[in-house]
Amino acid sequence: MSERVALIGLSGAGKTTVAPKVAARLGCDWIDLDREIARAAGADVPSLIRGEGEAAFRAREAAALRAALEEDRRPRLVVACGAGALLLPENRARLAAGAVTVWLRVAPGMAAERLGLAPETARPLLTGDAPEARLRALWEARRAAYEAAATGAVDTDGRSPDEVADLVAALVREAGWA
Repeated sequence: MSERVALIGLSGAGKTTVAPKVAARLGCDWIDLDREIARAAGADVPSLIRGEGEAAFRAREAAALRAALEEDRRPRLVVACGAGALLLPENRARLAAGAVTVWLRVAPGMAAERLGLAPETARPLLTGDAPEARLRALWEARRAAYEAAATGAVDTDGRSPDEVADLVAALVREAGWA
């Protein structure tokens, strides 16, 4: 049976940064869903969301998650999910059925600092006069979904990517990976 680790959390939690480090510790490959979507579409994620709308992007995201969890033939894989991947019920069901799901928790203020957000950010869901306030609103709206979907959680505030990767790998091993 194939094994999957899915990293979830708010933008700026470190999913893309930590995924290759976790994969190295577990001896497997990794993918970033947003990068997979962009590669398949031939356009970056901000352009897709602005051009097609968020609903169309979420459909692409659901297809990419399905492919990573159910169709990818690698026996083990770490998947860095997009921050909004849990918005669709089918994605939550897929993660529950097919992955050790680790919530990388980050305070909205720390996420904003990491992202270096300016009002004209390239992240369409964080545009406007107060991107940090938007991150807080997204955190409040998504926190329950992250918590419900997570096999476990790792706080990232004040930790280096290597420290976070060590904690994630330990959590995954405790969940049954050899």
